[in-house]
Amino acid sequence: MQTRFPAPFYNVNDLGASLGGPIPKLHNTWFFAAYERDYNINPVDISSGTAVHPDLYTGNFTQMDPSKLPDVPASTYNQLTAPEIAADTVTVGGKVFFTQIPSRLLNPTVQNLINTYFPHVGTGVPIIPSSGQIDGGFNTILSGRDTLDLGTLRLDHDFSDSDHVYLTYNASADTSATNPVAVPYTGLGLAQNTRQNHTVQLSYTRVIRPTLVNEVRGGFNKQNFFRHSNTTLQGFLSGIGFDSSDLAAYQSTVGAFPMTTYGQPFINFNRAFANFGRASDRNTDRPMSQALDTFGDTLTWVKGKHNFKFGGDAVRNWAIDGFVWNRGNPRGEMTYGAPVGGCGVVANGPCSTNRVDAFATFLLGLPAQSASYDLSVRPPMDVHNWEQGYFAQDDWKLTQHITLNLGLRYDLISPFIEKNDLMVNFDPTLTNPVNGQPGVFVIPSTKAVPLVDPRIVSFGYLTAGQTHQGIGRGLVRTDKNNFAPRIGIAWALNDKTVVRGGYGIFYPTSAAQGVRDPLASAPFNQGITTQALPSGWPGFAHGFSPITGGTASTVVGSLLTENAVPVGLQDPRIQQYNATFERQLGWDSSLRLSYLGSHMGGLIAGRDLNELAPNTNPFGTTTVDPITGFGDGVSPCDPINNFDCAPSAADLARYSFPVIGENLLTYGNSARGNSNAFQAQFEHKYKR
Repeated sequence: MQTRFPAPFYNVNDLGASLGGPIPKLHNTWFFAAYERDYNINPVDISSGTAVHPDLYTGNFTQMDPSKLPDVPASTYNQLTAPEIAADTVTVGGKVFFTQIPSRLLNPTVQNLINTYFPHVGTGVPIIPSSGQIDGGFNTILSGRDTLDLGTLRLDHDFSDSDHVYLTYNASADTSATNPVAVPYTGLGLAQNTRQNHTVQLSYTRVIRPTLVNEVRGGFNKQNFFRHSNTTLQGFLSGIGFDSSDLAAYQSTVGAFPMTTYGQPFINFNRAFANFGRASDRNTDRPMSQALDTFGDTLTWVKGKHNFKFGGDAVRNWAIDGFVWNRGNPRGEMTYGAPVGGCGVVANGPCSTNRVDAFATFLLGLPAQSASYDLSVRPPMDVHNWEQGYFAQDDWKLTQHITLNLGLRYDLISPFIEKNDLMVNFDPTLTNPVNGQPGVFVIPSTKAVPLVDPRIVSFGYLTAGQTHQGIGRGLVRTDKNNFAPRIGIAWALNDKTVVRGGYGIFYPTSAAQGVRDPLASAPFNQGITTQALPSGWPGFAHGFSPITGGTASTVVGSLLTENAVPVGLQDPRIQQYNATFERQLGWDSSLRLSYLGSHMGGLIAGRDLNELAPNTNPFGTTTVDPITGFGDGVSPCDPINNFDCAPSAADLARYSFPVIGENLLTYGNSARGNSNAFQAQFEHKYKR
């Protein structure tokens, strides 16, 4: 066991400097510059209650409860010699169990994986005999780090008394590693984060005359962010012993793109021990960069009792995100359970349900019970859209005691466009060109066909232009009805009492992203699960991989998933209103009473088009999975949540759109909400 627990180490450093003033020989020009660096080292706790005991790394089960020993797989039993059967196995009730897997049968590739990535723990730690886990759990620390650099530069220049311009540039860079890739597998290390931010702002103010001022402003904001683990899939596989033929076999299943990305396969030990890796790990290789290009102009005109403002803003949003491409299992998943092919038994009988069987099968390098991967893999999402807003407002001094604020804004938010046209919608009303029935996939153009799931193509699709719905590459129409009036009033009842009120309509721009995500995420990286796999881990032989081959499962979880976003979806509308009473009291005190309210209408909500209507006809009781053998044609089973049987053709036919499976979410402006608040504030100034 470990001689001592690693000592935590902390180190915090902060340094910086700034400088500013007029620039010599440049009339009416000033500058300011600053820099700061924060450098921190902190321990990262690693803790797991389901870590494998190190005895099991080499197939030593002698400390385990005899009733929890793993079965000897049938294919392995035939390889055992008589002395090995006598020394390394026990027979109970006619069944053969391992107490020790002979070292010659331990798969060398699997051993390389364990030696490189599993926790390095001495065999002296206590064991839980019933599970094979470390008694008391596994705990250690890794050294985390975070380095942040900040810089600022500002320039101001007056061309004249009426012309002023300023330019600012802010930059920051951060590198950090503060979270483990996968607990408790310390060999995978800490996830790496790299971020750079750049912000540029430019403003030019022109005093045309004392009552007429114009400001032009522009800006650029960009963040480059990349979060990833420490080895690529190809590097991981090569490092544990895959040769070129093994890599080619693995690539033939997952494709070429995932092989070059960061991450590793996901190994599921069927709840016996902590899984190796994390399922659908969004952050193992995830760029998350975004940029904003902004331009605006505001003209202020004071005319008598009126203070007019006119202007507009335009923003181009851009984002690239690997969230979608990491959906599912782009690097492959292996799930281990009972030995595939049966157990080495002296008398007839099924395998035991002992979960340690999963780890023993893994140690032997035998085929997994099932493998999951993606039929097609989506590269990171690369999207952009435009937001435009135009406004006019007037602060009108109606009387000496009453001021009105009148305004009108118009917002135009365009749909997001994907650079490679990798968006998919589903229209339940359009006719499918393949089967002539309602329900068809919609894609921006044929450019997307090679990168969408082949099942989408074979089911039937239309391009945006073929739908004749007036939609473009964003697959929804632009909402052009976003007029937003605003009105406010301030009324001084006397020199101590003021009443204020206001009303306005607003359109949240985040709704545009809410439409983008279901079109650019769910249709991609569609998963498939295979069973009856022909091969396990390479090592003793080569030219194959543990996820290739097998028979595709027909459980609902292996069917397509999709969303149906109506092309005429509107942006939600938020109405805000308020009323305030302010009163100056005696003794340097004041009172404020406020009511704040809002009504949200046309909020986007979803409903399932594939939901079965209430009925008395059972679902998932009449079929037997031809691969797993689950289901007896009579007993109830659950093909949706437990995946313990396959739905029959009759089951699937009960869905409105069987190709989609259990969920087909569609969206509409059907939700609403209200918010009401009352605030009371009393202030008093104490005199010393």
